[in-house]
Amino acid sequence: MSVNSGNYGKLLEPGLRKIFLETYNEKPEQYSQILNVLSSQKAIETDLRMGGFSLWNEKGSLDGVEYEDATATDTVLYKHVTFAKGFQVEKEMVDDEQYQIINKMPKALARAARATIETKAAELFNGAFTASASNYKGEALVSGTHLRLDGGSTTNLATGALNEGNLELALKLAHEQVDERGLKIQMNPDILIVPRALEYQAIRLMDSTLSTTPGGASVFAKNDVNAIRGRLKVVVLDYLTSSTNWFIADSQIHQLNWFWREKLSFKNDTDFDTDVAKYKGRMRFSYGWSDHRGIIGSTGV
Repeated sequence: MSVNSGNYGKLLEPGLRKIFLETYNEKPEQYSQILNVLSSQKAIETDLRMGGFSLWNEKGSLDGVEYEDATATDTVLYKHVTFAKGFQVEKEMVDDEQYQIINKMPKALARAARATIETKAAELFNGAFTASASNYKGEALVSGTHLRLDGGSTTNLATGALNEGNLELALKLAHEQVDERGLKIQMNPDILIVPRALEYQAIRLMDSTLSTTPGGASVFAKNDVNAIRGRLKVVVLDYLTSSTNWFIADSQIHQLNWFWREKLSFKNDTDFDTDVAKYKGRMRFSYGWSDHRGIIGSTGV
């Protein structure tokens, strides 16, 4: 719908003291604190998944070298999608309105674009526990059973609410992660990802000197040290839909990816015949995950 003196007529009337149009403070960018943000020059980006080799066997002095085939390979595709939105304004509206609201509308359009980006990026976590045909092999990002390329399986599913004991178990699970051949990998989580509802619980877990859940009946129980203090950076995502889901991630190895094919840009033009001004924004990107390794998650229950 175009903005004109008919539907925005009150903007032309003198005497209005204040008009509010999306005057809320901007939230800082969140998705780039977690995802690998990459650029693309192609219509589709392709990641190749492949495994390594199994443990070596002993070789006798007269025995030949044992040759082993690598595991099967598989691909993960990132297909870019275009997003665009705009608005139109009559010339008379621009000429006559007295409160500079029209000048704020491009900013409001940009804010909506930013919210779209954050919402889409958060889908990786909001749908992390749900199997989907659009995911790699139909698997959920966080699952109790991930099929390996060698036919085995692995898990990156933690359980329970966000507390000291469950977080310690999740960190233990991180150090038990294996590759496509079942060999242990080095996963050192450095990020704790939580919704706004768990922000203060996460801060207590990371900043408290003493245990937040001291155990045992000993007189020294209340002086137990917090063994996980400062181990993880707390990142709060406002666009998470669950108030209980929480995740830990290793920023060096996780494969949560965001590809910019065309970064957000804005253009404006004026129709020669009608003098209607048009403003539009456009962006093109894809997002997803190429491997579950590097992420441990819990539904919080």
